[in-house]
Amino acid sequence: MGEKGIRIPKQKRSMEKKQRIKNAAIRLMAEKGYHSTSSNEIAKEAGVSIGTFYSYYKDKKELYKELVADIYNAVLAPMNMSDDPGSDADTLSGPFDALDKHSIEETVYLYIQTVFKGHEYETAFQREIASLSEQSDEFREIEMVHKRKLTKTFTSILSAYKDELKVRDLKTASYLILTTVEAAVHDTLFHNGGKNKKAVSRELTAMIVAYLF
Repeated sequence: MGEKGIRIPKQKRSMEKKQRIKNAAIRLMAEKGYHSTSSNEIAKEAGVSIGTFYSYYKDKKELYKELVADIYNAVLAPMNMSDDPGSDADTLSGPFDALDKHSIEETVYLYIQTVFKGHEYETAFQREIASLSEQSDEFREIEMVHKRKLTKTFTSILSAYKDELKVRDLKTASYLILTTVEAAVHDTLFHNGGKNKKAVSRELTAMIVAYLF
C-alpha cells in the first residue's frame, strides 16, 4: 500500500485493473470532459467497484494527474526523458543521443516530429488537457510540472549548438520555441485533423532556425 492506504499494484491482475480505470477515464473525459465525468462513472466504465477505484486513487484529480504524466512520458520517451524523478534530465539518448551527427535543421525538425507524434497519442484527451489548462491555474500547474522538464530537456538539446547560436538566453529561447511548437501542433491536430502536418513542420523548422541563427 502507498501513502494514506493507496494501493500500488504489483500483481498482473492488479496492474490490469488499474489500467482499465485509466483507459476508462481517458475515454470518458475525452468524450464528456473532466468536470462532467465522475469517479463512479469511471469505475463503472472500467468494470470495477468504486471501492476499488479509491484503493488506487484518492480522488479523480489524482487519477487525472497520473494521466497527464503518462501523456508527457509518451512525448519525452523518444528523447529517453521519462518523468521519473530519478532520471538524469541532462542526458540524452535515442534519436537525440548524437546531435553532432545532425544539422540544427534536422534536430529542430526531429523535435517537431516528436511533439506531433506525442500529441497523436489520445488526441481527444489531450485536447481536454489543453482546455483545462486554459481555464484554471490549478490545472495549468498540473501540466506545467511536466512542461518545465520538457523546457530543461530542449535547453540541453540547444546547448549542443551554443557556439553557433545568436540567442543569449537558452532557457528563454527554449520556452519560446516550445510554446510556439505546441501552439502549432495543437492547432494542426486539434482543429485541422492533422492536415498539412508536413508543411507546418517544414515551415516551423525554417522559422525556428532563422530565429536561432
